Amino acid sequence: MNKSVILQNKIILFFSFVITFFIFIYLVYFLVYGQRGLLQYFYLSKQNDLHKYTLANLKTENEYYSDRIKRLQPNTVDLDFLDEQIRKKLGFVDKSEMVIILNN
Repeated sequence: MNKSVILQNKIILFFSFVITFFIFIYLVYFLVYGQRGLLQYFYLSKQNDLHKYTLANLKTENEYYSDRIKRLQPNTVDLDFLDEQIRKKLGFVDKSEMVIILNN
């Protein structure tokens, strides 16, 4: 009878180790591959850096266009900028300027 109790205790100990091992494997798997795991963390960190870079570019572009709009407001017109834009967009030239057209 004593041997059967020892065998029973060994079997219980073995199954408890097996169950503990599988629980450990399960937790490690979800630590790495889970919805809030390490791989997802690194992916989201990379996305965050990409979005920060895009935001910085958009802020720079927004400042550029805000400056252009501010310079063309009717109450604060920058005449040099206005002249530059008219020449660039509409092709106007001043009376004292000469236009030279080169054909290739």
